[in-house]
Amino acid sequence: MSAYEFEGWSLDVLVRSLTGKDGKPVNLSSGEFNLLRALVEHPNRVLSRDQLLDLTHSIDAPAFDRSVDVQIARLRKKVEIDPQNPSLIKTVRNAGYIFTAKVNPVG
Repeated sequence: MSAYEFEGWSLDVLVRSLTGKDGKPVNLSSGEFNLLRALVEHPNRVLSRDQLLDLTHSIDAPAFDRSVDVQIARLRKKVEIDPQNPSLIKTVRNAGYIFTAKVNPVG
């Protein structure tokens, strides 16, 4: 799929862009984009840190790497209404993260 829509957001995989609810582009680092893409492509499914590292092609990172947590926190600040009380990217204790929005493939 080349694009996805969720909760008023638009993620275009081909041009690697995220457009906000207001229609304005949102700047994402490469890591943030890759992580959001992995979450959007696997909605409503708990993904462990290791799975997210595999899906984002961070194979050189050690298994105990907490870089996923840092990227999740940064991503939440950009896409969540209240990053301290996330509704799109939720933490599943001792398991990983789940993307809870309804995702619509486009194109």
